[in-house]
Amino acid sequence: MALSLNLQNELCGRLKPGARIASFGYPDIIAPPSEIARLLGDRINQLHCREDSEQIGKWHGVQHPIPDAYSFFNLLLATLDVYDVAQHRGGEIIADLNEPLRVVSEYDFVIDVGTIEHCFNIGQAALNMAGMLKAGGFILHENPFAMGNHGFYSINPTWYADFYGQQGFKLHECWLVAKENAPVKNVERTSRFMYQGPEANCIAIAERLEVLPITWPHQSKYKKMITAAAAAHDAGGSGAKEKAHA
Repeated sequence: MALSLNLQNELCGRLKPGARIASFGYPDIIAPPSEIARLLGDRINQLHCREDSEQIGKWHGVQHPIPDAYSFFNLLLATLDVYDVAQHRGGEIIADLNEPLRVVSEYDFVIDVGTIEHCFNIGQAALNMAGMLKAGGFILHENPFAMGNHGFYSINPTWYADFYGQQGFKLHECWLVAKENAPVKNVERTSRFMYQGPEANCIAIAERLEVLPITWPHQSKYKKMITAAAAAHDAGGSGAKEKAHA
């Protein structure tokens, strides 16, 4: 799992001192050293890099040293907790997102660095992630949109728009980004569209406005049908009552 430069910028632009971050999957910091230096300034001299940088770099196709994620966020005055099903990088809190988690409303930020698509019980995984946010907290996703067999799922923008369109949340960002290409930020969120580009991820950022029960959404296009059918049924019922009283 990796914290891409796009997601890193979105996260760090929102960080405040004392923030608590939950990451699902260890967020390998793969941004260029110049970007790390821009964020840390003089504190970069205190940054620890991973001893297995070369191995991680080969995995992600980069050749520079890989910062230790705990050290990186500590220098940004934030605390990082990493959740995963195994100790891939060391220090992970063992958790299976396919099953309900007991941790609720504790974090200022939740980051999904490409994990949820690997969870077969994706609905429960989404509920677990979103449920860990405090009111005013943000969740940041980067998951495959067009990437055959990368995980169990490739996720469409409507998934984020409908899940975070429920009461208590607000979807702030939802856009596509292909490797080495500029982000496509005017993507349709719920309407059908054609995509013929290279492999791409979807980045989505939502805020938890209020801690309310999280529900399973209907897809927008079907929600409209359900609303229309209910309105037609109510109108038909009213007509029948009027005839009965005539």
